[in-house]
Amino acid sequence: MAQIRYAISGRPVSHSLSPLLFGLVVSNLEKFGKKMEFNFKNTTIELVDTLTIENALGWGYAGRTPDPPMWDYTGATFGKYRTQALLNRAIEAAMKVEDSDQRLVAKFEFELEEQSRIAESFLLDAKNHNLPTYCLENEVWLNLTSPLKHQLSSEAVSTIDESMALQAVNTLRWDGQGWWCAGVDGLGVISVARHHGVQIENGALLGIVGGGGAARATVDAWLKAGGKVRLFSGRRPLQLPPEVESDNSGSPLDFAVDFDGNGAYQNELESCSLRLNPNYQSQNSDIESRIEQLITTPLDGRWMLVAQHLEAWNRLWAPQYADMLPSIGLLLTQLIHAENTLENHA
Repeated sequence: MAQIRYAISGRPVSHSLSPLLFGLVVSNLEKFGKKMEFNFKNTTIELVDTLTIENALGWGYAGRTPDPPMWDYTGATFGKYRTQALLNRAIEAAMKVEDSDQRLVAKFEFELEEQSRIAESFLLDAKNHNLPTYCLENEVWLNLTSPLKHQLSSEAVSTIDESMALQAVNTLRWDGQGWWCAGVDGLGVISVARHHGVQIENGALLGIVGGGGAARATVDAWLKAGGKVRLFSGRRPLQLPPEVESDNSGSPLDFAVDFDGNGAYQNELESCSLRLNPNYQSQNSDIESRIEQLITTPLDGRWMLVAQHLEAWNRLWAPQYADMLPSIGLLLTQLIHAENTLENHA
């Protein structure tokens, strides 16, 4: 049985919902029984609060962090008994939910045959990159958040995409001999857009504000998927590839993302009925109110968080299980229930 150590690293990380997401995905996979190479009891989940990528990788080697932070959702140090007990309780409660809330179900879903083909493509792509397609005895998985995404630049780390060149790495895996990396923020945005019925391959137009790693990854993924991009000025400039120009046709936007999140460009984007704010705020309310917040425009950052987390499983951590992962709608529904349980018991 594989042992998995997982962490989310960056600063701040005390507000991160990734520990809940990771535990929920593992618990969903456990339902497949003996087909799985790991289970929730054999996983370690941590927060690594740091400003440097060296410390994040150091956690991977050392197996512990000397100064674990408090977790906002329990008011206790992450890794201590209180936090672990409440985390377990929240995941257990959420796993009683076996169906997506109907308001969170995808507007367009692939046929089962197409879903199987897509899952096979993840596995084939992993094999083409010589990525392990089975769980090792001791796995180390990392998610990176600000300010670490642009810091990784090393020939000692193998990449399965262009995330290192884009300075947009947010997912790592230790294969027993070395590190592998990927950037799945852009793919997460793609998944959210498609979940809401946007047909990117038909030239869908994306409006984007921001110039950081996640914005660069999103533009790269959107263009590769067949879409067009219109840039809006943000705190940092964003450069398009030399052969691509920002759309100035005046056509309405099909999807919009504001990575700056300050609302200063709301007037320019408000004509788009489908917008995403990658940030997520605390929700202090009941299940019904939480769901209502999720289906309100602009879409809450939990959409992107869930989608990119699933992409990390699909493409780097466990591509062999792509056809067994929960849907965005189900995982988002379970996350809301888990958060609600934490609020009521913390």
